[in-house]
Amino acid sequence: MREPATILITIPLKKGDPTEYTSSWAEKAVKIAKSLGYKVIALRGDETTHTNVTEAIIKYRPMLMTHYGHGCPLSLQGQRECIVSRKYSTDELMCMAQSQNIEKRQKLLKILNPLGQLSCPGICSLGDSDPCSPYCTYDTNIGLLKGSIIISVACHSAAALGMCGIKYGVKTYVGEDDLLMFPVDSMNSQDLFGQVQLVMLKELLLGKSIGEAERSMSELEDSYIRKYKRVKYLALPMLWNKIHRKVLGNKNAMIYE
Repeated sequence: MREPATILITIPLKKGDPTEYTSSWAEKAVKIAKSLGYKVIALRGDETTHTNVTEAIIKYRPMLMTHYGHGCPLSLQGQRECIVSRKYSTDELMCMAQSQNIEKRQKLLKILNPLGQLSCPGICSLGDSDPCSPYCTYDTNIGLLKGSIIISVACHSAAALGMCGIKYGVKTYVGEDDLLMFPVDSMNSQDLFGQVQLVMLKELLLGKSIGEAERSMSELEDSYIRKYKRVKYLALPMLWNKIHRKVLGNKNAMIYE
């Protein structure tokens, strides 16, 4: 019998924050993975630090890491700090600043102010510190996930961190290149968005490829978009998330190959 693959799940949780809802999705993910026989390493709340995540990756060598929380173009964010990061060196930043290519200079501006002029200011903030500062003290650790699959249930991370991960040898990176949106109301509409995220995970854990699992996710999204087409605050965020979801790297990747 083959040894069960290890799944690393990071679950920050803050009161009065979107992580109150994404953490509940994550706990369901833990139960699904355990019920299917996987070894699950779950880091919760204050455990979601750069050091803890880095040590867990080195110790357990997870085949899949999935993060339910905040993100930005350069990082996945834990309770108070980056937990998976893509750090730019001073030389790289200077090259961008001096480049004659306007796109590279604009990229630098996004790094210095990654959230830009969003309609939801502070949605990815960790408080007084700026996790995307070019002076960030956290080392790039995404390369430690070489050969693994990453699923990011978070804002923005596919915009830069995802492709960086692929260059470092990550098999596949799934995430949003913009905001991850979901409404919260007394009818628990947020649970529909959680179901969408979990169906992909479950299909992947059942042995499907990333491409097949993402297709199941997309089909469920389509069914909800059609069902709630007259309810704009449900249908439009669902469509937004689908458009901005990126599958980078190997779409045929599977947990067991």
